[in-house]
Amino acid sequence: MGNKLCYQNGESSSQFPQLLLKQEIEDCEIALTAGPVEYENVECLVIPTDSGYANLKQSDRPNFKQINHKCIFVAGSKKQKSKILAVVIDKNYSSKNDDEDDEKQTIYATIQEALKLAEQKQIRSVGFPVFESKDHTTSATIMLMAIKLCLTEQRIKSLKRVVITLDHIEQVSSFKWVFQQVFKGNQKIRYSRTYSSSINTQIDSISIDNLQAKIKCNTQEETL
Repeated sequence: MGNKLCYQNGESSSQFPQLLLKQEIEDCEIALTAGPVEYENVECLVIPTDSGYANLKQSDRPNFKQINHKCIFVAGSKKQKSKILAVVIDKNYSSKNDDEDDEKQTIYATIQEALKLAEQKQIRSVGFPVFESKDHTTSATIMLMAIKLCLTEQRIKSLKRVVITLDHIEQVSSFKWVFQQVFKGNQKIRYSRTYSSSINTQIDSISIDNLQAKIKCNTQEETL
């Protein structure tokens, strides 16, 4: 299992993600869960991929590529959930761009595009895995900020539940801490189409130093 999360319920292990935290904004529940994302109780899953869909089975790949967009919708069936394929792990792009701001912008823009696409398709619930990043704190902050801003400023009506599902132990402390900070008092945050210095300014209260100290303190206390 490595660092993957595994839960015991009686004598058998549970495959279904467990709720860690939740917050309601604009009649939509934002939930943080832990477990296998494929078993999340949502209509649509966001699947991180690259521009060639290399991590998908041939049968799951679309027969056309996106142009000037990061997300593509694949309708589900009776046996499969609908999917939004999100191009966020393109190795060619990553090797040429080491700028942390580029990484933040990619995560931020993709989250918003995926939510807007789900809204267009009148999806009621959507689940995200953790987008890979140089550190989990970056992913946690950008993903949660993008979700909050999109729900409050883009008039999202169809979506009633948005879930981020964690599947590694080391993600839990950072995501729980940032979740609490982002939604602390449900404070207003100014909308921005791009991840910019204005967004950085607005999340200064989420101190990375404090976060790292908090995680270090809680690591041995965390019960999964």
